[in-house]
Amino acid sequence: MNYHESQIYLKYIQDKGAKLTLNNIKKIVHNLPFNIDRIKFLQVAGTNGKGSTSHFITSVLQSAGYKVGLFTSPHLQDIRERITINKNWICKKDFSNSLSNIKKICEELLEKKLIDNIPTFFEHLFLSSIYYFYKNKVDFAVLEVGLGGRLDATSTITPEVSTITNISFDHTKTLGKKIKDIAYEKAGIIKQGTPIVCGCKNHSSSKKVIEMVAHNQNAPFYSVLNSKNRLQIKENGNYYKCIYSTPIDKYNFEVHLNGKHQIKNALNAIKLIEILNKKGYNIKKESIFKGIKMNFVPGRIEIINRSPQIILDGGHNPEGINVLKKFLEQKEFKNLTLIFGVLRDKNYKKMVALLLPFIKNVIITEPISKRALEAEKLIKLFEMKNVLVEKNIKKAFKLANQFNEKILITGSFYLVGEMRSIILGGKQNEFIQI
Repeated sequence: MNYHESQIYLKYIQDKGAKLTLNNIKKIVHNLPFNIDRIKFLQVAGTNGKGSTSHFITSVLQSAGYKVGLFTSPHLQDIRERITINKNWICKKDFSNSLSNIKKICEELLEKKLIDNIPTFFEHLFLSSIYYFYKNKVDFAVLEVGLGGRLDATSTITPEVSTITNISFDHTKTLGKKIKDIAYEKAGIIKQGTPIVCGCKNHSSSKKVIEMVAHNQNAPFYSVLNSKNRLQIKENGNYYKCIYSTPIDKYNFEVHLNGKHQIKNALNAIKLIEILNKKGYNIKKESIFKGIKMNFVPGRIEIINRSPQIILDGGHNPEGINVLKKFLEQKEFKNLTLIFGVLRDKNYKKMVALLLPFIKNVIITEPISKRALEAEKLIKLFEMKNVLVEKNIKKAFKLANQFNEKILITGSFYLVGEMRSIILGGKQNEFIQI
């Protein structure tokens, strides 16, 4: 397959839907005709922050001189974002070649009746990333969980260390409507004897569930913050100076990503790196400092300085929007023009309520997804605001510019990705602090 053909094939696979089971993917991973044991895997789960945490881990390891593969989802602008080595996207040739080889391997396994079905869309991408990382001899591969944990394709490998960033309500139809149920699904990444780093709040029900599962799996359990692991923060203009003290060491570092919540994501990464060092690695504090400081994650409270100024944030559930709300409060942002679109399975009423105090004008649009909520269903939630409906994303952006106010784009990763392509012409952009 060439790159164009690979996109057609993936669209065909995506249309077939997904199955929440590991039976098939486990058999595929077990029967891969190449040895993935030489790759050191790190797995990152959680409701929010797992993408940023994965990027922090990758950035630190790269600063330490390692060759690091990173598998994330979803993508913002280009599917190749999901598979990177040292933060460089997989090229089109390698993408189609990796996918072609996985397709061939799975067809042979199907013919031999060693598997029951061809992989799902997400499984195809996961397997392609593993193939690509193996061929390019990465030292580490950081795997961001797609959905949940227990039944996620990334859970078919055994990591060196795992981390669960936090637990909140999202994908409740799949993961459960109670925090304890969601925590149990996330805790499904925990393997026998494999250390687990937990970023959940102390004494929370989610942390208790994760700790219980870790105990049952004889997996060493590490809290990011508790009475023995403490954090000091000093805001320094457009970034945060932090001191993280643990029983093992003290880490002085700076977080330059927008939003105070990114400090917690950095801590998840630092604690995971600390556990790696306990296992015999020698990742120096200088590499940790540099990796945390230099990390960039697109679409996470990303500021684009143009006229008018634009804030892009992939907040797609109440917890994510609450983090954005705190940032807007901190920067005293008001009278924003909001471009908002959301998926119908999200708690969009609560998301809108959190944003209302900062908004003057609203353009309601629809993410490019089969799960997109019809724009008209959002109108009544924006009472007393200047509200327009424009389902075409390009036209929605043009409308927003007419108000000549700062523009906030949020509600869905799909929406933010499309808007980012429109604004930046499909190009990566340096993030800008304000």
